[in-house]
Amino acid sequence: MQEILFLGAGNMARALVGGLVRQGWPAAAITVCAPHAERREALAAAFGVHAAPAQARVITPGSTVILAVKPKSIGTVLAAWRGSLSQARPLLISVAAGIPVASLQNALGEALPVVRAMPNTPAQIGAGATALFASAEVDDTQRQAAAAILGAVGSIHWLEDEGLMDIVTALSGSGPAYVLLFLEALEDAAVAQGLDRSCARALALQTVLGTARMAAASEESPTSLRHQVTSPGGTTAAALAVWEEGLRSLAQRALAAAAQRSRALAPGKD
Repeated sequence: MQEILFLGAGNMARALVGGLVRQGWPAAAITVCAPHAERREALAAAFGVHAAPAQARVITPGSTVILAVKPKSIGTVLAAWRGSLSQARPLLISVAAGIPVASLQNALGEALPVVRAMPNTPAQIGAGATALFASAEVDDTQRQAAAAILGAVGSIHWLEDEGLMDIVTALSGSGPAYVLLFLEALEDAAVAQGLDRSCARALALQTVLGTARMAAASEESPTSLRHQVTSPGGTTAAALAVWEEGLRSLAQRALAAAAQRSRALAPGKD
């Protein structure tokens, strides 16, 4: 099994490390390098992986390096690791939102093989959704390696146009927070109508979970499935009439705002 080196120990690194280990990836083949001792040691304790300080080290040829640091730290981190990366020429998988492949290669000073990935936090339970874009330097073997790593924590979807990565970030990257906000709103609304909070939460969670599974298992569109559960003049129709007053426009505005922010994170943007 190839070695995986994580640069960073934040939420996305934790989601990927946890997901990989739970899906059977050998913990001994994973190393987490991060400046915060508490975070990296927490990952080591939770999943049995190796933990090391953030200082650059020798990288084993044929390994994969996952860049999982905040976008604002990309330049500093790559500058510190440039020599090691140049010598080993590993596959570099970046999960930093908004940072294009060209910016990563410019920071490295050469065109190393880079896969830009946008996973989401359900990866920690093997239910992630990840979009991938490969630079021209990525060969078939490295493409398969990236697919195996991200595929171990959920579904993967290759993009041929890197420009679409910003809307992917807005949709599936940030999407779990949207769903959680929706769950919060449903729960609070039910409690306001007199339902016990624990019951409201359980019903809301199972409703969203069950509906998502039903939609995933069906060949029909969400629109078609929605019509099937909406009787004219019934309770569902009454609620949907309210949702339709602003839900679609809110979704458009929310994704546009997230995509715009993703673009703004690229180096040289305000």
